[in-house]
Amino acid sequence: MSQDVPGPVVQFGGVEVDMRLREVRRGADAVRLQEQPFQLLALMLDRPGDVVTREDIRQRLWPDGTSVDFEHSVNAVVKRLRAVLGDDAMQPRFVETLPRVGYRFIGTLAGADAPRPPAPAPRPRLVVLPFMNLTGDPSHDYFIDGFTEELIAQLGHRCADRVGVLARTSAMLYKDVRRGAADIGEALRVDYLVEGSVRVGGDRVRITAQLIETRGETHLWAHSYDREYSNCLAVQSDVAAEIAVTLTRELFPPAAAAVKSRVPVAYEAYLTGRFHWNRPGGSGLETAISYYDRALAHDPGFSRAHSSRARAFLSLSEYYTVDIGNALRHARDAAERALALDPDDSDAWVVVAETRRVLDHDPAGALAGYRKVLALNPSCDCAQRYYAWFLGVRQQRDEAVAVADRAFLLDPLCVVMQSSAADVRYLAGDYEGALARCRHALDMYPEFERARRAGALSLVQLGRGTDAVAIFDGIAERTLSLTSLAVKGTALAAAGQADRARAIARRLERAAKDTIVSGYHLAGLHAALHDVDAAFASLERACAAGDPWLDAVTVDPRFACLRGDDRLRAIRARLRLD
Repeated sequence: MSQDVPGPVVQFGGVEVDMRLREVRRGADAVRLQEQPFQLLALMLDRPGDVVTREDIRQRLWPDGTSVDFEHSVNAVVKRLRAVLGDDAMQPRFVETLPRVGYRFIGTLAGADAPRPPAPAPRPRLVVLPFMNLTGDPSHDYFIDGFTEELIAQLGHRCADRVGVLARTSAMLYKDVRRGAADIGEALRVDYLVEGSVRVGGDRVRITAQLIETRGETHLWAHSYDREYSNCLAVQSDVAAEIAVTLTRELFPPAAAAVKSRVPVAYEAYLTGRFHWNRPGGSGLETAISYYDRALAHDPGFSRAHSSRARAFLSLSEYYTVDIGNALRHARDAAERALALDPDDSDAWVVVAETRRVLDHDPAGALAGYRKVLALNPSCDCAQRYYAWFLGVRQQRDEAVAVADRAFLLDPLCVVMQSSAADVRYLAGDYEGALARCRHALDMYPEFERARRAGALSLVQLGRGTDAVAIFDGIAERTLSLTSLAVKGTALAAAGQADRARAIARRLERAAKDTIVSGYHLAGLHAALHDVDAAFASLERACAAGDPWLDAVTVDPRFACLRGDDRLRAIRARLRLD
């Protein structure tokens, strides 16, 4: 797909388009364009006044025979573009429809007779592949995986907005996989890859790294580092920093040095915690926290252990397995300790932003937190993911979807990113798009319940209640999480099986007396059964518990039947959603 666009700023009819930022400004309003509307606009601006045929659009937006419902999809893209431009299909000022032929840009470009400035180069993307263990001893895997993760973090921090660094989840799927650089570049859509190996012998370790340009499989740089293995802390931080500095100098101007820790035994505990943190779902979070605690017992000044502990508690709050409020307070305390040691710790700023949103109902403070972390590290996928939700629940739909897609592109093989993008699309009313994301996630990890929930809720809104129930086929209800059980009940109600749905609601109400049940998702089930009072009672419990989904209540279609009720307006005011 050609990425050439006019730029960097194009003006027409009171509209200003920043082609580098993919941002449309009208007066004081600024909106980020999603990928497909942006590509369509770029295509038309490249040929103002000329007809852009539907085949041109197909080749630009859906290359290589990608299977879509083309007519529906292209109409949806044009509709989104017109909405952002403030254009009217009946009386167009900018985008004219030529029935059964295509579209034409009919606006007058400011300075149209002047030569266009050169198009900005698209931001390159880079992946750090898992380093190979040449020692043959699997007991060294935790050190090698930790080194890979450290290098990803260093590059994400140092390169800032100059390069998109893919997150660990997508990179780790290539562990012990032999594929050519060009194949990996095409699969992950990256321009560069870093790969290497680690060999341990006695008390020495040799780390070899190389930088490869994927399109031509060209080696741009390579180097080996020999260190004493007894101090694995220094090896990881020092060598990762050296490689990151060298790579940044190879591709971009150098950036600031990384923060280092001190005590080797603390760092080993930290690495073990990161290993458990990266286990699928929430299975390893509490174990990870225990290892971070061990690391901090040896080195209370280890900022990365504090911020990783904060992130683990934040994630734990999303699984409804522990008291949400307590988990978030632990997360915030750990984040504040991390920032006292390292004011630029991006993981800590993620936690600060989220606790301001969920615990404090402080949207201005949360927004400042998201902006801070994205200024520190634009390649921080989790910050993009949380920020997309923040925008989505405040009805900034186009920008929310664009940010969610950006998070997904930073870690395209991560089921959490897939499911998060699905959740944001669901809240934006793009139920088919949400469903597509869920299917991709379930293809990779069929047991991932969050993707099943998002898929079921999308099918309910598409009027396919029976299909929504079928998403949970083959899974015994006793093995489902209580959150998934609530969503299954919602699907049953939509499928006309109200008695089964009510039985689930009664079961969850009983369970809520002794264990943690999401008041928000249970309220969605009550709303599906048109039990308005019970829905509000559950929402009040969600407010008291600090349910992370709560601020979606006024955009989530499950609660359409509650709109207009003063109790919902009171919740909206309490959450400061305006």
